[in-house]
Amino acid sequence: MKEIEKINEELRNYKLFKIQRAKKREQEFNILKNDIIKIQKKELLNYFFICFNTIMIITFIYNCFKMIINPNIYYQNNKEFIIFNFILVIVGSFYFTYHFLRVNFQLKKHLKTAENAELYFINESENLKSVYEDYVNNYLQRN
Repeated sequence: MKEIEKINEELRNYKLFKIQRAKKREQEFNILKNDIIKIQKKELLNYFFICFNTIMIITFIYNCFKMIINPNIYYQNNKEFIIFNFILVIVGSFYFTYHFLRVNFQLKKHLKTAENAELYFINESENLKSVYEDYVNNYLQRN
């Protein structure tokens, strides 16, 4: 093989390598975008649950105060409602704890993806800069 053919082969391999790396980064960003869209779609439902859980907590606190004022009468008349309200507060608290942990985990995963992309683009720009400097130096040496 001539030297020019070797150089062309190396350039082709290098370009294929760069294309594969770019495709991998594109795939990572698509996953990031899709996860953000999923979180955004569930946002309205989460606001509803937040309002519902807040109302249930306020109702439970109100019932507790009423039980302190009239311990026997109020509890006996509203026993089922107070127990049901307490269960809803507990279930809502568990749901929001789970939701917070899940979103927090996804956020950490996406931050790692963004940091990797940032490093990739920094390295890529440094790479291109060094290739350009080598090209200029070689060109100047030939002339």
